[in-house]
Amino acid sequence: MNLVQELLLRTHHLALSDVLYGMGYAKTDESALAHLQTIRECPYLGLETTYRDARYGERGFLEALCRCVGLDETESLPAIEDVADRLAEDRAAYRHWLFADTDYVRGSGTPIFAMAFNECLRRLKFPIGLWRLPYEERLAFACQKARYHMQHSGGKLATWGEIKRYHYCYTDKRSIIISTTGELIGEQSDFDPPRATFGLAGDNKNLGDLFDRES
Repeated sequence: MNLVQELLLRTHHLALSDVLYGMGYAKTDESALAHLQTIRECPYLGLETTYRDARYGERGFLEALCRCVGLDETESLPAIEDVADRLAEDRAAYRHWLFADTDYVRGSGTPIFAMAFNECLRRLKFPIGLWRLPYEERLAFACQKARYHMQHSGGKLATWGEIKRYHYCYTDKRSIIISTTGELIGEQSDFDPPRATFGLAGDNKNLGDLFDRES
């Protein structure tokens, strides 16, 4: 059993507020409650988020939680380091993603800022650790994601139009083509769809990314 499973096992029957009290909080702290819930739900134990607790700092919050539920530091601290190392490795790997292709060609009447703010609708992110799965499992995940997206989008995207196909992008400029019904129909090399961006003068940030819930 790994640390993620161990923490879930030892806390799933406890109220979040009771866990915080056990960690030494005199009163309920909403941000700490939210971070504690993230730890219980996330395979990286909240280390992938930017969070600094006023009482324990960053990683200290996780270490305090481990102490609270009775984990020995000689085991929990190396396990936390292993999770952090895994997260760093996943972040360094190519991030697999799914592109909802509508064959869109920009017309003269479409403002670039509208395209930029809706760019996230056609670039669908996968969990950063997907690359670790066997090839067949990754394909199955991509096909299921395409079917799910097709169902919930109604087959149309704001600004971009009707979805014609999906591209599972598994490495730089290469994709596997998936039909709108979630079937594998081919491969494509040199696949690099242009990205619509819009920002303020002198700032290289894309303002549209601020509205991407999966960023």
